[in-house]
Amino acid sequence: MKGKMLDLYEKWEASGHLDAKLKSISEMVSKRATQRQVAEYLGITEKTIIKLRKVHPKLNNAFQYGDEELKHKLLDAVYRRAIGFEYEETQTVIEETKTGTKKRITKFKKQSLPDIAAIKYLLVTKFGIEYNEKKAEIELMAKRLERGEEEWINEYRDEENIGTDRVRKQSKK
Repeated sequence: MKGKMLDLYEKWEASGHLDAKLKSISEMVSKRATQRQVAEYLGITEKTIIKLRKVHPKLNNAFQYGDEELKHKLLDAVYRRAIGFEYEETQTVIEETKTGTKKRITKFKKQSLPDIAAIKYLLVTKFGIEYNEKKAEIELMAKRLERGEEEWINEYRDEENIGTDRVRKQSKK
């Protein structure tokens, strides 16, 4: 009696390559690779990778872990921009002299100043409306909503992609 056909994930598992493949996938995703690019790297279609992700939670977790790593790297970069940082630049000068070539290396320490946009972003995301430059407008809108002076409704709904809902304000006057 023949057993069922192994899918690609199960073949990796059987051959002992699963952990290496999952690690590669996580690393690629953490470096901004798309699902399509991962599929191309693996030599399969994006449709196949979608099916495999649904059936094998460890594979799906590899993608999620990669996304989390990327998010942490990006937030780290924003944080560094917000507080400023020191870095070193190296300049190499090669001079021709009577005795031959002479190489001189000069190192410069430089300071990247704090970035206001990064500071604002981190303050608002970490500490909320208190640091939002539109705090007064947001509080006014909230009061109007509480008093029933206006309401917010969905103009239309796209069932495929709920994130694209359009919302519009309607006055109750």
